[in-house]
Amino acid sequence: MKNQIVRTVLLSGTLLLTGSMAPAFAQLTAGGVELPADYSTFQPPAVGDTYVDPVFGSTVKRISNALGTPNADGGGSLTWITDEYSTMSPFNSDNSRILLVHQSYFGLYDGTGAYLRDLPLEISSSSEPRWSRNDNRTIYYIHGNQFKTYDISSGATNIVHTFGEYSAISGMGESDISFDGDHFVFAGDGRYVFVYRISTDTKSSVFDTGGTALDSIYITPNNNVIVSWTASGTVRYTGQELFDANMNFLRQVGRADGHKDVTLDTNGDEVLVWTNSNDPQPICNNGIVKIRLADGHQTCLASFDWSLAVHISAPDNSGIVYVETYAPSNPTPPSGWVAYTNELLQIKLDGSQVLRLAHHRSRPFQANTYNWQPKMSTSRDGSRVVYGSDYDLQTLDGYAGEYSDVYLIVVGGPSTSAPLPAPPPAATPTPAPTTTTTVVRYEQNNPAVQLTGTWYPNSGAFNSGGSAVLAMDQGSQARFTFTGTGVQWIGFRDPWSGIAQVYVDGALQGTIDTYSADTHAQAVVYSLSGLSNASHNLTVVAAGTRNANSGGTWVWVDAFDVSIPPTTAASPVAALPSRVRRQGVFSVF
Repeated sequence: MKNQIVRTVLLSGTLLLTGSMAPAFAQLTAGGVELPADYSTFQPPAVGDTYVDPVFGSTVKRISNALGTPNADGGGSLTWITDEYSTMSPFNSDNSRILLVHQSYFGLYDGTGAYLRDLPLEISSSSEPRWSRNDNRTIYYIHGNQFKTYDISSGATNIVHTFGEYSAISGMGESDISFDGDHFVFAGDGRYVFVYRISTDTKSSVFDTGGTALDSIYITPNNNVIVSWTASGTVRYTGQELFDANMNFLRQVGRADGHKDVTLDTNGDEVLVWTNSNDPQPICNNGIVKIRLADGHQTCLASFDWSLAVHISAPDNSGIVYVETYAPSNPTPPSGWVAYTNELLQIKLDGSQVLRLAHHRSRPFQANTYNWQPKMSTSRDGSRVVYGSDYDLQTLDGYAGEYSDVYLIVVGGPSTSAPLPAPPPAATPTPAPTTTTTVVRYEQNNPAVQLTGTWYPNSGAFNSGGSAVLAMDQGSQARFTFTGTGVQWIGFRDPWSGIAQVYVDGALQGTIDTYSADTHAQAVVYSLSGLSNASHNLTVVAAGTRNANSGGTWVWVDAFDVSIPPTTAASPVAALPSRVRRQGVFSVF
């Protein structure tokens, strides 16, 4: 468990928590069937509280309480609250606000998931509100044939453009704002598709679909357009077709429609990530497929049993995509339960890893034809996701068939590091000689620590300085450059921790198993003394392996402690003399 626990209660073998929430990284990467504990009896925590998924270890926070929320439109209380859909982000760019659907209108929440207030009823559930990418207070939305803005701080609304040539415009429910924050794709009267540019208040050429049935339109990261047709095939007006920003046809990129999202690959390629369940000639069965839009090249990222359906949510250029599986047949484990059933997943765009976050525990119930589907959606940076779930409370507690509430998981995201800077310069003037050893703590986000590979941030208060990083991919490295005679690697040990290799000045010092049956924060994972008082480097390398008792391969880097010998109170100490505590530790951030 990797979150700060204020109070814990053990119910039915599942840990329920109250208090602050931090990312949990005990997820699995191995395949195979994983059965959810207490599937027929488990009930979620109260709104604002969290629990740790008993199989995958993610900390799940409940952020809405539909039955306890007044219905501002129809009176009484709400029956369901959910995120709008998987392909548009409910989070603004700094993750300080979240938009959720309150049946016929939207509610505003802060970044921790606390309900703030309702939006005006004009911003209805069909108005397609989209966060500005340039202003975290501004929401764009549609009202009839008007394109408008709403300021969440002042409450002011403004008409950006009225498309008088149409009775109504629509993004057809699935398209988000463009990556540059300046373009939308709309369909006028459900037929005439065009790109609108906000900054110049201009409209592209119009593509007349001629009344051919289409399912969705998407603006791509580079402001191209995907039109998804209802019919499958290889001829025009079937499958998924790509157009440029002026609505000139470029090529077909998929032979069939399906749940999908668009993003940039790590090399900058525009890609469509799509479920190929309707493809008449699939490259893999019921697969999650990455399509390079430049030429239509397909790569299978994962493949699932045919009993599972999916939604897909892609953050910005993060190298990952989120996929939620759901089983319309509503199997009761273990009967009919296949690998990845009813799970929330993070899949790498290179196909190298499927990370299993949690069981969403939502299932169909009589009239609940759609709200039970979780429709997991991510923040733009990929650091958090929300999803809807009924937790089978219709059966357990007699809730209405359409019931749903929303849950938040702070996942973290790949960190990027600047090139390793030169070691800290010698201080001027030279400090007076000292007679005691000084210990200087360098946090993991200090410039002296260079991260390569894939590392994830953790902001738990139990960490030194309130943050740490962790990795599970083989070969991910944290390289710390220091001057001193001794060094300690400060990390985290728990039941999901794995094995690391430690190098000093390029020489392997040993292989460290960081697993512990108990949780130990700010643990001294490795210590070395007796070095020459010169520049050294210590490198922690994730081995991607674990012992038989561990549930994961996570390797944590929280901080490094450096011993500075007497009489040479070394450069980092001299640079900040007021912060030195002799024979103790102070932190350099």
